[in-house]
Amino acid sequence: MRRFANLKFHYQLLIGMIFITSAALFLISQLSYSYFYNRNTNEVRKKESSSVQMAADSLSSQFNSLSAATNHLLVKEPFPKMISDINNRNFTGYAKYFSSATAATDSFLQNHNMVNNVLICGENHIVFSPTSLGIGNHFEQLFPENIWQYTSITVLPTRFNTMFGKDGAIPIVYPVSRNLSSGNLSYQDISDSRKARFILLIDTNQIRDYFNRMSNRYTYCMYLADENGHPLDITGSEYPDAFQPQIRQWIEKNPSAQRGLVKIKNEDLFLSMNSIKFCNLKVVHLTKKAALTGDIRELRSFFILVWISCFFAAVLLSLALSGLLTRNLKVLGTIIRNINDNTYTTRREFAHTDEISLLGVQLNQMYDTIKLQLLQIKKEEQKKALAEIQMMSEQINPHFLYNTLECIHFQILNGHSETAEAMLESLGKYLRITLSFGKTLISVEKEVEHVTSYLEIMNRHSSNGIQMEAKIDPLLKDSKIMKVLLQPLAENCIRHGFGGFVNGFGPVPPRIDIQISEAENNRIRIEVMDNGKGIDIKEATACITDNSPESQRHFGLSNIKKRLKACYGDSFGISFLSIPYLKNSVIIEIPKDI
Repeated sequence: MRRFANLKFHYQLLIGMIFITSAALFLISQLSYSYFYNRNTNEVRKKESSSVQMAADSLSSQFNSLSAATNHLLVKEPFPKMISDINNRNFTGYAKYFSSATAATDSFLQNHNMVNNVLICGENHIVFSPTSLGIGNHFEQLFPENIWQYTSITVLPTRFNTMFGKDGAIPIVYPVSRNLSSGNLSYQDISDSRKARFILLIDTNQIRDYFNRMSNRYTYCMYLADENGHPLDITGSEYPDAFQPQIRQWIEKNPSAQRGLVKIKNEDLFLSMNSIKFCNLKVVHLTKKAALTGDIRELRSFFILVWISCFFAAVLLSLALSGLLTRNLKVLGTIIRNINDNTYTTRREFAHTDEISLLGVQLNQMYDTIKLQLLQIKKEEQKKALAEIQMMSEQINPHFLYNTLECIHFQILNGHSETAEAMLESLGKYLRITLSFGKTLISVEKEVEHVTSYLEIMNRHSSNGIQMEAKIDPLLKDSKIMKVLLQPLAENCIRHGFGGFVNGFGPVPPRIDIQISEAENNRIRIEVMDNGKGIDIKEATACITDNSPESQRHFGLSNIKKRLKACYGDSFGISFLSIPYLKNSVIIEIPKDI
């Protein structure tokens, strides 16, 4: 989720639209698939139930009619005599019965086109058939099962033999006997008598044609089964799934009309079944679930094609929409970036009234407000800085002033009027620069003149005899620098560099040198040097560190640093160099143009 949130807006929109489109189409496709599949399945199953019921009713009628015709046929001569001879073991051949039996069966076969042939046989396999001679010689091939075990009318599975015709036949086996006492025929075996069987051979092809007409395009197979679920008119090579034990078990457990679902390996089969009122036969209809989903797969393919089309449409639409939506957002981003870079000089106007455009208008208004506030703050800070610089620049050491005035007074009392006059002149020059109200910056030349006046006063005041030399780059004489910058440095040289010297007994004659030159990057380099005792660089560095104890005790360096920061911001530098009694320097670099 975090990765998605970090994506650009048009990528988020693209992914969102693709996700929504895919989810909607997936939901629609699943609902449609389920709806059409259920509707198609219900319709097909209703049709197959109707077909199975119609087939069962029709075959029930036909088999019942055939059974009545069979009863009528068997009471005609010579069949009672033939059956009696078989029961009494008097049957030696069918030659004497052939003509009359053939005449009796001709009309029967003509009236019942479902019947291909009829057979009459006994346990000795002597077979009579009006249409196929020589069957007796192939009886075991035609009936490999033990037909004598069936004590009631039984329908056997279809079989194929040239004697039955090329389309196969379904045998219906009737156990028949003639009661010797009553002379009546019955469909059962008489004890101590030879068993006789009357067999109808039903044309399998006609049954299959009928079922095919009753089937639909989803039908796997429709067939006739016995009460145990064994198919009668189909073979395992044609429809192997119909011979699965699960199908037979389902049919055996559901004797009446039923619908169900049977799973065979990876295949689901829908079953519909109805009973025939003849030998408990069943009409079974099988439909594979895969067949029902065949048409629905086309619908699924259609949805896949629609999804692909909508996918590309969503991509194109999202790109166009994201471009439309992010156009003003990009403009807002550019404005904010320009504001941050302080390059927002040309205002970008928004002509529309949508939310983003209104946001842009409000951003412009906010920028104007902030710019005005910053300008006011800047002016106030400038005023405050100028006032602070003025205040710190015009701070005069009262002891220096009192001592100077006392010295002048002493010189006058002693009649040294010229010395007093010179000291007054130097004090006047010093005060004119120090108390120059309203001026923060003065020329380099004036600043050097100010520190020279200070040193002249100090030399006359204490007779230290400090030598001073100032070297100024001629190109920098008129350059503006912060006023009262050199005097505190010169004062530090006297107090800390030469303090404690006895006049005439110092290691070297005290000397202060001032060098003002041009440095790299359009800067001015100011170096104040003395040959005094040296500078404690660690302590000096602490003096220019904000809120340090040293900055509170040593007012000179701290005052210079605060005024430089107020005047130049962070574009100044202070460094120290100390070689005692040789060269002790305070180096200041400031911008040339302010």
